[in-house]
Amino acid sequence: LCDILSFVHKDNLTPAPALLFNAVIAFVMILGGDIDSLIDFFSFTVWIFYGMSMLAVIVLRKTSPDLARPYKVPIFIPFMILIGSVYLVIAPIVDNPKVEYMYSIIFMVVGALIYVPTVMYKLKMPMLAKMTQCLQLVMKVIPPTSMPDC
Repeated sequence: LCDILSFVHKDNLTPAPALLFNAVIAFVMILGGDIDSLIDFFSFTVWIFYGMSMLAVIVLRKTSPDLARPYKVPIFIPFMILIGSVYLVIAPIVDNPKVEYMYSIIFMVVGALIYVPTVMYKLKMPMLAKMTQCLQLVMKVIPPTSMPDC
């Protein structure tokens, strides 16, 4: 399933499957309510990922200090952003608990449950290859590795 999202249209070289998937996810998210809840849902989720990114920077700085880093920032900056992101994730839940926050967490957990076995452990799901082939034919897409040189 993840492979098909990286495919591009054979003539236009546009990421058609990824755009379609993005549109479907946006449609599902907007079904739940108005634009304000969609913005709350998105900002809550994005600050979780910002916080995890800053935590990764801090952990890598401590566990692998000799890694090559194209961009290096003073360590207090990731700490400040991590503290800010924790606040921006917890404050809305405490101030005004909404069901959208639970949806966001469930959405991320389901994504991780799909990602870990299929991408990290390369587990092949039955009928996935057949479905990918079918989508390739319908959408006229090819893997980016087989793109013609421009």
